[in-house]
Amino acid sequence: MTRRIIVLAAAALGALGLAGCQQDAGTTTAKPSTPASAEAVASAPASASAKPSAKASGSARPSTGTKEAGAVPDICKLMSKAEVQTLTGESVTLMTDDGGSSSTSRYCQWQLSQGQLTITVSLETRENFDIRNKQAQPVIGVGTTAYSLAGHLYVWQDGRDVDVYVSSESSDPANLSVARRTALQLLPRLEAASK
Repeated sequence: MTRRIIVLAAAALGALGLAGCQQDAGTTTAKPSTPASAEAVASAPASASAKPSAKASGSARPSTGTKEAGAVPDICKLMSKAEVQTLTGESVTLMTDDGGSSSTSRYCQWQLSQGQLTITVSLETRENFDIRNKQAQPVIGVGTTAYSLAGHLYVWQDGRDVDVYVSSESSDPANLSVARRTALQLLPRLEAASK
């Protein structure tokens, strides 16, 4: 009999504990994390999808951007294959366009004879953009603000987060140099196409 009472008491305490946990779960005040970029959804290789880890640990508010929905133009139309070849020094073997499936994020990827160039543009608030991983390195002279992390160059300008990933060169500094030149060429076109 005593054993049965102990088992029932333990079961009752367990049920109360679970009920308390479920009640607390409904009242959590944690902010949602930043949505994944189109790059994470795209067929880019794993090394190109470092954007989620680029943000500092801790969560950010969902991106609302300062541009209205649909303000992200087709990236593949802003740069020709010949320009990509000139920037990277490699032949373009395949170009992949996102097809405009999202009104707030677009990407274009050029597979090269060696490596790739991927550009992703997403609507983003400056506040969310400024949440960074401690390993991010500032990059001066590109956009309003820019930094590099894990082989990516992230640039914020006028409500947009521009992510340029290059893997055609033999070193990270060389890839960053190509990414920087690419961003400098793309940013004015992006602004003009969005007006």
